[in-house]
Amino acid sequence: MGEKFSLEGHQLLMIGRDAACSIQIIDPQMSRCHMQVKYNPDEKRHYAVDFESKNGVFINGVKITGSTALSDRDAIALADTILVYCADDSPTAQHVLDAMKQFGQGHLHTRTS
Repeated sequence: MGEKFSLEGHQLLMIGRDAACSIQIIDPQMSRCHMQVKYNPDEKRHYAVDFESKNGVFINGVKITGSTALSDRDAIALADTILVYCADDSPTAQHVLDAMKQFGQGHLHTRTS
């Protein structure tokens, strides 16, 4: 809870509960390999792809099918976990914290590195 993961420099990331995932999230409702995040260098933007997960991937409350472009402050629901996509990979967590407040999660502590 409250973690920040940088996507900078990554073309493809796997998110799920399996230890082999780029980002491992321990959530019993999450599939081992739940979602991919792909970077399109031509468009300079990230896309979310449901990796045939059991419980689906929801962006801003809408279940996605296929590759879906991510926009700043999108709420990504994976099982019982909510991630907030921030286009700004700022060195501080303020942007992330502001985005979390938008979804009523402003009380979480955000760790920066």
